[in-house]
Amino acid sequence: MELKQLTEETYSFEKGIVTLPVYLAKGIEFDAVIIPDASSNHYHQEADRTLFYTACTRAMHNLSMIYKGEPCMFIKETL
Repeated sequence: MELKQLTEETYSFEKGIVTLPVYLAKGIEFDAVIIPDASSNHYHQEADRTLFYTACTRAMHNLSMIYKGEPCMFIKETL
């Protein structure tokens, strides 16, 4: 299956495996979402909360989060 990347210049949406920055995902839902860096190094400020929430809530069926070291504070808050 081909990997497709969405950018600010993308005007059409195709089925398949898609990568995109979180800020472009608002309002779009996916069967599965992978957050490739959910670590405290990447999401470490309160200002990151909205982006992290947006990424998590785009998944309709499966959400996977990958992190190295410490998970971000938003994950810790849910435990």
